[in-house]
Amino acid sequence: MSHKITFGILAVISLAFGISQGPAPTSSSYIVQGASVDSVAAIVRSAGGEITHELGIIRSVGATLTAAQAAALEGQEGVYRIFADSAVEVAGKPDKGPDKDPGTSGNGVQETHYPTNVLADAAHYYGITGQGVGIAVLDTGLWKHDGIKNDTASNPRLDVVYNAIADEVASSPMSGDDPGGHGSHVASIAVSSLLSDYGNYNGIAPDAHLISVQAFDEYGNGTYADVVRAIDWIVANKAAHNVRVINLSFSAAVRSHYWDDPINQAVMAAWQQDIVVVAAAGNSGPTAMSIGVPGNVPYVITVGAMTDNYTPSDFSDDSLASFSSAGPTYEGFVKPDVVAPGGHMLGLM
Repeated sequence: MSHKITFGILAVISLAFGISQGPAPTSSSYIVQGASVDSVAAIVRSAGGEITHELGIIRSVGATLTAAQAAALEGQEGVYRIFADSAVEVAGKPDKGPDKDPGTSGNGVQETHYPTNVLADAAHYYGITGQGVGIAVLDTGLWKHDGIKNDTASNPRLDVVYNAIADEVASSPMSGDDPGGHGSHVASIAVSSLLSDYGNYNGIAPDAHLISVQAFDEYGNGTYADVVRAIDWIVANKAAHNVRVINLSFSAAVRSHYWDDPINQAVMAAWQQDIVVVAAAGNSGPTAMSIGVPGNVPYVITVGAMTDNYTPSDFSDDSLASFSSAGPTYEGFVKPDVVAPGGHMLGLM
């Protein structure tokens, strides 16, 4: 009896003076899927987990759980799947130095060449410039350069800026920034309205309007939960901003069948809403079966990279870029669907 009293007194003293009773269990981030957001959120809370994201597009929540809490949820009625909230990174390669052929024109605007290489200049000649099309760029944010924020008539083209990391819509489309630069680079390739002395627009669709969605930080790193929340927001706001295209220039390692992956599930939901999804093949090539997520989804346009070998007017020496990921996918789908200029691309960042 005296031993029990002694241990009880020691426990009280430990609590009073904040003496640790051992290390607290560590928590990790998960995505938990169920029949609905509300039902699975209630189950997670009942297990002691903390909800961080509501991901209605895939009937899931992001949650912080200990290993014991995650194990308790496994196999529980109403819980369909539990995924680790894995890392994702933008599809970029380190800079190898200045371009060999910058082609700076008299007004200081560089000739980018790629619109001509893909015959976009011919489309521009016939008035096909992307007018009326909304492109959601899901990336590191957007820098407000004139070639990005204005179309060919100098009209503002930024519809909205949404930060999926903070889950906030910017008070003005002119606010927000791009701490990493990758999103601005990608957006400028898509829509730059700058006109070189050669009379060519530097972007493929210089009159399209932009929806900037940030899910990656200044280092180009993101999480599954933030990317899914970003796609969820895009789909929910499709009609308000006439979103016709989502550009996904990022890639993650394949860890499951394509239909089980949470990002891929969100991407397929966007496709079902009649949004054209354009995804990077990835930069893990040239090994076979190196296509990443979400490029391994059969319903999206997966784009590989070619290089013009710094001779844009000579097509004979064009080749697949050494870093471009190759197919087939694990399920046997032929990927990428198309190959486009991707080596030493000149953008506004």
